[in-house]
Amino acid sequence: MSQPNKTNSFYITTPIYYVNDVPHIGHAYTTVAADVLARFKRLDGYDVFFLTGTDEHGSKVEESAKKNNERPIDLADRVVQRFKSSWKLMNITYDDFIRTTEARHKTVVTQLIQKVIDKGDIYLGQYEDWYCLPCETFWTSTQLDPQNKCPSCHRCVQKLKEESYFFKMSHYAKALLTYIEDHPDFIQPVSRKNEIINFIEEGLRDLSISRTTVLWGIPMPITDQTQTSHIIYIWFDALINYVSALGGSQTQAFNNYWPNAIHFVGKDIIRHHAIYWPTFLMSLNLPLPKKIFAHGWWTNEGEKMSKSKGNFIDHEVIAQKYGVDSLRYFMMREIPFGSDGDFSEKALIQRVNSDLANDFGNLVNRTWMSFLFIRL
Repeated sequence: MSQPNKTNSFYITTPIYYVNDVPHIGHAYTTVAADVLARFKRLDGYDVFFLTGTDEHGSKVEESAKKNNERPIDLADRVVQRFKSSWKLMNITYDDFIRTTEARHKTVVTQLIQKVIDKGDIYLGQYEDWYCLPCETFWTSTQLDPQNKCPSCHRCVQKLKEESYFFKMSHYAKALLTYIEDHPDFIQPVSRKNEIINFIEEGLRDLSISRTTVLWGIPMPITDQTQTSHIIYIWFDALINYVSALGGSQTQAFNNYWPNAIHFVGKDIIRHHAIYWPTFLMSLNLPLPKKIFAHGWWTNEGEKMSKSKGNFIDHEVIAQKYGVDSLRYFMMREIPFGSDGDFSEKALIQRVNSDLANDFGNLVNRTWMSFLFIRL
């Protein structure tokens, strides 16, 4: 591997968002936060690469398309336009928008998976455990919540057993723990870092990275071990977007930006980014990203937002009602980044009136009056 180019580059990413749902305040929060940091770094003279995009494969998209009586790619194309128009409304200044259905992404995914296969870190086996469809995640019985539901989204899980390829994630548990200890700022905030350390210390199992029950996705590279059609597990497909958007791991763009890569993610997907992704990169002998920061969730008038409750906040409606800058300011100012917070129109109005209209407005007015007085 060529040596990284030590420049003043800065690489900021959001997670790539599922296309089985339209953009909402949670997507907007992560993306605005990344945009604010990208803007600041540009002003500070950095060579910034700001990436966002969409995750378009997997069983959730497959099922959503079937319900809508359309092809998965048609659903993806339609929802992608919703995301792009929403980010335009929110004044998001991304440099690239990656889609997992693009040829450039599929090529890099296949190349990297093949390298791990060639190294001997992927093998064929049988998988049986509890699967959460909304989270696209398997859980052991001991990890389920007290109601035997998904510990992340607390929805029903189903017992699945299928042939699967496994990644030797357990092989890299000690190396990952050592890396986290040697790089205390790698995972932030501290509460999330401690969560990951505890998870690793409980013992990492090898990870199922293929599915035979899903058709919509990138095929596993062909081997002589099985004739069964395997599709790459959506999380391994999705995480590789951070490299595929740079053209792969052997490009000048990768050498330039990757040493300063920062991933912004929601706390619900910290395990995938802080365990799955680093161990996969270790298998590839690639450097880990500089930092992974997991922010909190917004609640709606004290309640967690969910589809079943129908209480997701439409950030586009709020932006059109109060102004994009007002909404962006409120999201970045109302709660410490990394903590959970409550979203309410009343709080937004109070924050805008207090901070912008009164404090900032008064500062601008006094500054302008002083300028006029000096000129007189």
